[in-house]
Amino acid sequence: MTIRRRTWARLPRPWLTGAVWLLLASGSAASAQSPAPGSDPVPPPTAVAEQLPPAQVRYFNRHIVTFRARLFGNAPERRARAAEANIARIVDENGIAEVSFQEQPQGTVILLADQFVAMVTPGDLDTLHNQTPAQARADVDQRLSEAVLQAESARNPRKLAMSVLWVVLATLLAGGVAWLVRRSFVRLHGRLDAWRDQRIAKIKRDSARHFAAGLTAGGRGLVKVAGWLVLLLVFEEWARFSLGQFAFSQPWSNAMTGWLVGLLTSWAQSFVAALPGLLTAAVIMLAARIVAQSVNFTLRGVASGRYNLLGIDKMLAEPTRKLMVAVVWLFALAMAYPYLPGAQTPAFQGLSVFVGLMVSLGASSIVGQAAGGFTLLYSRTMALGDLVRIGDTEGQVQQIGLFTTRIRTPLGVEISFPNNVVLGGQLKNFSRHPDGVGMWLETAVTIGYDAPWRQVHRLLLDAAARTAGVQSQPAPFVLQKELMDFYVAYSLRVRVLDVDGRIRILSELHGNIQDAFNEAGVQIMSPNYEADPAQPKLVARDAFEGQ
Repeated sequence: MTIRRRTWARLPRPWLTGAVWLLLASGSAASAQSPAPGSDPVPPPTAVAEQLPPAQVRYFNRHIVTFRARLFGNAPERRARAAEANIARIVDENGIAEVSFQEQPQGTVILLADQFVAMVTPGDLDTLHNQTPAQARADVDQRLSEAVLQAESARNPRKLAMSVLWVVLATLLAGGVAWLVRRSFVRLHGRLDAWRDQRIAKIKRDSARHFAAGLTAGGRGLVKVAGWLVLLLVFEEWARFSLGQFAFSQPWSNAMTGWLVGLLTSWAQSFVAALPGLLTAAVIMLAARIVAQSVNFTLRGVASGRYNLLGIDKMLAEPTRKLMVAVVWLFALAMAYPYLPGAQTPAFQGLSVFVGLMVSLGASSIVGQAAGGFTLLYSRTMALGDLVRIGDTEGQVQQIGLFTTRIRTPLGVEISFPNNVVLGGQLKNFSRHPDGVGMWLETAVTIGYDAPWRQVHRLLLDAAARTAGVQSQPAPFVLQKELMDFYVAYSLRVRVLDVDGRIRILSELHGNIQDAFNEAGVQIMSPNYEADPAQPKLVARDAFEGQ
């Protein structure tokens, strides 16, 4: 009995009153619930656990303890605010106060300078992490002691002045580092520009110049990103150091340190975990590169004429090379895809499906153009240099590309046709003839029935013989294509080798035909003939011979 009195005597009066009230309330409840003699026992009501939001006790920007249950009808939030007020009052009165504890049946009493702060009940323990009363007591002791010590040290003017001085020095150092970083990246930009100018001055092809300019622009972008990352790191270190110089903001500095360390640790762990997959993908890509280089070497040899391979000639070597290399890289990408970091995540898979859908919807016409280009090449419909007519346009083939076909008209105009348009329309190739290189030119005249047809044939062949550029072998020939009502349609066909100069040759041939017929006194009745004119439609010999 004496020991009990000494124990209660050490408690502060507010806690003594509360404990007595709690014991009386417990006794009254027990007597009220005990059944009367001879009566049936009444089952106790079912206890419903009340879910209350937890509340943290914080002092000097530091977490002390978390309350999760009611005590004497007080919610966790009210208990936390009362504990904070008690700590602030005790520290203001006593300075650096010592933390102590007393164990009671209801929980652990927290004392500061032997004054009541709060009580930690079993309902306040973190059951999710299996926290014990001893662990909760050790945590509160460490946190509260540190918070009180830091709060008292923050009142020291000398320490505050030193903290401000260190922050000023850190600011000057960070500013200097930022200036040096900026100067370094400006000089690096200048070197990249100088390298670009030197490379462009040595390059003659426009495509290579554009590539060098694009490479330099990409390098400048990477340098700019690296510069901003370095400046961001400098600012983060300055902020972390400056916050750590003041007792109140030290938790923020520690949180930044923990965040940065956790982030770097997470990156390191992710990188180590991704190494096997990256190594596998690298091996697949290396094998694909070796195969692609082998295909390039083989088919470029075919294109240069060093050897033949499986019936592939010079014209088909280049498109076959591009097609096979594309297939090799697509196959390698499909094989390496599962080993890429994050390939199995829903975000990565959803993005892949979205990109595939966009390509399927937006690239249908592009795929059709590419298929048309390969069809034109492998079907050998035409070749570079052939004279063709696509629709109403006639010209010489300049390029059969993956998506378009380019021809150049006799007037020097270059026209591009989509490959599916070429395949869907009518294509005439004037350069495909069993006689070899060159093409056939055709011109027509209409002569009346009163002119002997043998004479007309001779005159047309004489005109062809006078024309420069007309080949004697195969020999020109004349066809009587149609017997009209008033005249006969004659067609002269000649073979020329100079395809580019066909317009000039045809113009000279027409002039020679007019001269030959005028010399023989034969009228050319094109384009229409209805009756004999009063005077023959001839040019006097002295009129055209004198010119």
